[in-house]
Amino acid sequence: MTIEIIAIGDELLNGITINTNAAFISRSLSTKGYQVSRHTVLPDRPYRLEEGLKEALARSTIVITTGGLGPTCDDITRDVAANLFSSSFHTDEEVEKELRARYGDGLKSLSNQSWVPVKAVLLKNRVGTARGLLFSEQGKTLVLFPGVPQEMQPMFEEQFLPLLPKYYAKTEEVISKIVHFGLLTEDSVDPMLRDLQLRFPQVEFGIYPGYGVLSVRITSKEVYAIDLCKEALEQKFTTFLFEESEGKIEKAIHTVFTEKKLTLACAESCTGGQLAAKLTGVPGASHYFLASLITYSDAMKQILLGVEPNTLSQYGAVSRETVIEMVTGLLQRTGADIGLAVSGIAGPDGGTKEKPVGTVWIAIAIKGEVPQTLRLQLKGSRETITVSAVQRTLFFLWRLLAKHSSLTQWELPQ
Repeated sequence: MTIEIIAIGDELLNGITINTNAAFISRSLSTKGYQVSRHTVLPDRPYRLEEGLKEALARSTIVITTGGLGPTCDDITRDVAANLFSSSFHTDEEVEKELRARYGDGLKSLSNQSWVPVKAVLLKNRVGTARGLLFSEQGKTLVLFPGVPQEMQPMFEEQFLPLLPKYYAKTEEVISKIVHFGLLTEDSVDPMLRDLQLRFPQVEFGIYPGYGVLSVRITSKEVYAIDLCKEALEQKFTTFLFEESEGKIEKAIHTVFTEKKLTLACAESCTGGQLAAKLTGVPGASHYFLASLITYSDAMKQILLGVEPNTLSQYGAVSRETVIEMVTGLLQRTGADIGLAVSGIAGPDGGTKEKPVGTVWIAIAIKGEVPQTLRLQLKGSRETITVSAVQRTLFFLWRLLAKHSSLTQWELPQ
């Protein structure tokens, strides 16, 4: 039995929109022990869509689609699917009543969205207007979801996942666990995974690198084998290990700060507020995050943070001395328990022989203690350098608080 995901929309094929829905669905199914066999993207063309759905249903047990359920002229998925299952339409009075209660009689798409296939099981949409649809005949199931992620995700988790065992009976339970590491590279982990693969042939490994985070998925039908592999990885790379289900270092930081009842402030130069954006993107950040001062110019470093003019003239804005004064002034002005300061050269211009593009200085200070500093030499485009600086700074902060280790006690790959 196989599961296939189809994303529908010209905007996906043209590269205008990124297909995040398939990743969400695959991830959700994987955590439940279901494996997805294929991802496909189809255009908003009736004959192409019909052809693609027929092929998918011929090779897969369950086909899940996203997109094409709205009221506009290019939303054709519902009609094509109904035709494949030879289903007539009718006005669903309950759907019409609910939409009228939520949006009033002025909803232009009221009649369209309450006109549903007779053979379909309706999946409630608590965010938007388009119902999800589930068709099932002769051992084949087709499930249609809206393409808007904010509508699709709760519908998938709340409406469809509870129904899934009825249409897909797992013969054997497949279990996956994920381990997240900060700033590790694929090359550093791969040798150990190869060794574990030889010792545990019943286990499959997947490596998923991202900006500043590397995740390893361990999959098997045998729980004990998964746990042994997971324990081995955690012991080997304990310096870089962080526990957070989604693999987001900003959420791990949020947990540490709220548990320890500490406050944080940032002073940013080359990152231009991206540190603060990451941290405050987690709900509840106001419990610990006080402020971020974006002191991009030398003048603002002096005015807002109290950096001495002589320090800037002698050592430059991108220096150990400057970030120390930045973070010291930050703590004095905000009263935060912990401060972060970042200053660097993101490029493409501004580098010198002594300080090439990609040079970044970081300072972390705990109130009442001497600030700790670290110099990075990053590579890549301006965007890559900036994002890398943010991720590394966040990981350094988490490491300092969660592992009680100074920045000079361990090395990180550049």
